[in-house]
Amino acid sequence: DYAFNVNRRGYLFFSENFSLKEKAPDSTYNIDIALLPIEANATIVLKNIFFDVNKFAIKPESYTELDKIVALLKENPTLTIQINGHTDNVGSEADNLKLSRERAQSVVRYLASKGVQASRLTGKGFGASVPVAPNSSDEGRAKNRRTELKVVNR
Repeated sequence: DYAFNVNRRGYLFFSENFSLKEKAPDSTYNIDIALLPIEANATIVLKNIFFDVNKFAIKPESYTELDKIVALLKENPTLTIQINGHTDNVGSEADNLKLSRERAQSVVRYLASKGVQASRLTGKGFGASVPVAPNSSDEGRAKNRRTELKVVNR
């Protein structure tokens, strides 16, 4: 598995995760990347933040992505962000809401532990209430289980 990141000053970074297990070693990948300017309400999915099933402890392979957020915040000292946690619809609504909140707060705690002022960070859980794909397939549910970074204020 490979994490891929693109960043440019004045823009939110882009991240992607590629699993190369199912493709030939000489496979070619082509991707168009449109970076979002850092402005209020701009939102990106953090594709390299990982948790075990039904857990909210951040997995170590997430630290590189989290450190990119720390760098973004240090480069933009007036930037305030909200970390949004989302789940799929498997399980109870209450459990999913709680899990999404705990995951968002885990990310906020990590960022604060790296020196980011807590006043610049909020975390919010949405459970399964804001899906980006149908929850009728494994692929759709995987897309709905996500962590997002939303710009609150530039």
